Amino acid sequence: MEERFVDNGDGTVTDRKSKLMWMQDDSYNLFRRFLVYNAAKKLMAKMNEESFAGHSDWRVPSKEEAHSLYYREKEKSIMDKYEMALYIDPVFTAGCGYDTWTSNSRGRITAYVFSFASGTGGHKEVDDTLDTSVRLVRGTMDETAKAALGKIPPKRGMMISEQR
Repeated sequence: MEERFVDNGDGTVTDRKSKLMWMQDDSYNLFRRFLVYNAAKKLMAKMNEESFAGHSDWRVPSKEEAHSLYYREKEKSIMDKYEMALYIDPVFTAGCGYDTWTSNSRGRITAYVFSFASGTGGHKEVDDTLDTSVRLVRGTMDETAKAALGKIPPKRGMMISEQR
């Protein structure tokens, strides 16, 4: 059987199911610190300016794109920086953060984060650095893969909104 995720050998991973290309490392792996939302957007601009892996169209993922990496059945995992299981493919670099910022925001106040540990998500303040990093993506998500995702359960203690 063909593997879903392909290590491209240049710091990127291609998802054959969603048709997206991801950075293999997240921002925590790169800097060994968590990021506020604006710093995540600055990292995106820097990676585009430098044409990371030969591409200049990197972006912060949508919540659906982040969700597409999560293994609901928990059949595959890596360990985060705290040695807790994240249910994403082992092709991604271990030791990363367990939440990722997404492009889904409510003005300048909050942005949606998705947890690879629990498969849940919710909005948090954009200036909050607690345990949040970003894993950049490029490409257009396959509509069939997007439709198969289902709804993301809310993360306990986070603001919930159907908006954006």
